[in-house]
Amino acid sequence: MFYAKIISSGLYSPEKIMTNEEFERLTGMKIEPHYSEVLGINHRHISDEKETPAFMAAEAAKRALENAGMKPEDLDLIILGTDTPEAISPPTAPKVQYLIGANKKEVPVFDVNASCANGALLIDIAAKYIASGDYENVMVIGTYAMTKFLSWKYPWEALFSDGAGALILSKSDKPGYIGGVMRADGSWWNNWGIYMGTGKMNIEGIERGLHKLDLRAPYPATVNEEGWPMMIERFLQKYRITKEEIGMIFFTQVRKKSIINVMEKLELPLEKTHMIMEKYGYTGSACVYMAYHDAYENNMLKNLEGKVILFMTSGVGYQQVVSGFRF
Repeated sequence: MFYAKIISSGLYSPEKIMTNEEFERLTGMKIEPHYSEVLGINHRHISDEKETPAFMAAEAAKRALENAGMKPEDLDLIILGTDTPEAISPPTAPKVQYLIGANKKEVPVFDVNASCANGALLIDIAAKYIASGDYENVMVIGTYAMTKFLSWKYPWEALFSDGAGALILSKSDKPGYIGGVMRADGSWWNNWGIYMGTGKMNIEGIERGLHKLDLRAPYPATVNEEGWPMMIERFLQKYRITKEEIGMIFFTQVRKKSIINVMEKLELPLEKTHMIMEKYGYTGSACVYMAYHDAYENNMLKNLEGKVILFMTSGVGYQQVVSGFRF
């Protein structure tokens, strides 16, 4: 039997920053102190014209390869997750493959879109490819360029930031990837999204603003504050793991207060999670990989051998996914 292990990570964050004060001046809307105190977001990273979703994904991928001492041709598969793709078609992953030089080996690629739940889902998919024995090194990448879809007219737009994160999973004969648990509720599909799609790709659609992110009905904090503990409990029960075995949980970095409340509900210390929204803002599909990389860079994972690492992600639609490794 083969297992998947995380052997490397990398991230990319645009240099351009917009502080909360700058957002307030630009829009004339008050967001402080709520954004800093409740969401944990005091600035956002804004991608420029060059920093497309594929470009950011490729930069994160290059750094993950460099950190692993690997070449692009060492990869057997690349899976990219985003709900801000380079184009409706073709998918973004082939362009990323080309940008990092993996096209010379014709490394297979594909996109996944479970919105911001992508992080944990991609890990689950990649681990199952590795478990088959046919793939040795699989790269998963989350990339997010939501600021390109904003109107800068609404206070909730201050939530979003751009960036990319990547992990490399490799085959091991020692226990690594454990499994995943998922749930979805499509009755929330019409709440929040970019609704320009089939039948609406026209001038009328643009005039209606369907090419921009639209908050039609808010998601209450309870979606995560009740859903995350429930999902983690399901995971622990399914795989017969105790809370004491948890070494670290990486949550979707959407709301600092929610993460604090969930850790309290789980009766786990805050030291067993890592939050990066104060550093990178909210980066959707990329955020849990960026959080993992930041934790690794800050030596937060060095004493977790044998412990369980969880990735708990949520996305509009909505989807929630938790996946875990024996570290």
